[in-house]
Amino acid sequence: MLFDSSLLLGRAPDPDASVLAVESGAGQTLESRFMNAVANLSADFEGDRAGIKAAASRFDPTDAASGIELQNRLAVYPGGVH
Repeated sequence: MLFDSSLLLGRAPDPDASVLAVESGAGQTLESRFMNAVANLSADFEGDRAGIKAAASRFDPTDAASGIELQNRLAVYPGGVH
């Protein structure tokens, strides 16, 4: 990997440079961004839990499809909990 020596020259920022996009979460406090993340995680958890409960209530030991659905929901669930 070659080093670009032009990076060593001190330059003032370009006053005419424009911002292409605003970062998501700009203008929010760290605390509000954290609380939004926790709320989204909680909502995802509740959705997964409700899906497992629904699959368990539809489980029929004589129907392989219902067993596979329940197994798939249970297999994916622990990945998001860690």
